[in-house]
Amino acid sequence: MAAIPSLRAPRGPRLPATETHVAAQTRRLVALADRAELETAKMRGSLIDREMACQLVQELAQTERDAILAWPVRAAPILAAELGVDQHVLYEALVTSLRAHLTEKSEVRLDV
Repeated sequence: MAAIPSLRAPRGPRLPATETHVAAQTRRLVALADRAELETAKMRGSLIDREMACQLVQELAQTERDAILAWPVRAAPILAAELGVDQHVLYEALVTSLRAHLTEKSEVRLDV
């Protein structure tokens, strides 16, 4: 007669089923609590859309960059007169310096 393989699970050290069940229940309760907190925050209006926030930050950065690059046109004549230097030379120096500064700052990346 051929031996019939056992249909029972192999015996050995196992976690009691109650511990596994308790852990699963705990995970479920934590997930439900997290979901409830998110829903409450959403109803209060304290959550923001990530894509919208990133777009607004991008627009703000571009506006600031444009304002910074427009500054030498206004400031160069005034500064040149005060310092007694050539306006064009001062303008070029300011623009070169600001562009280098903005290039350096543009390398900073936000992790959102």
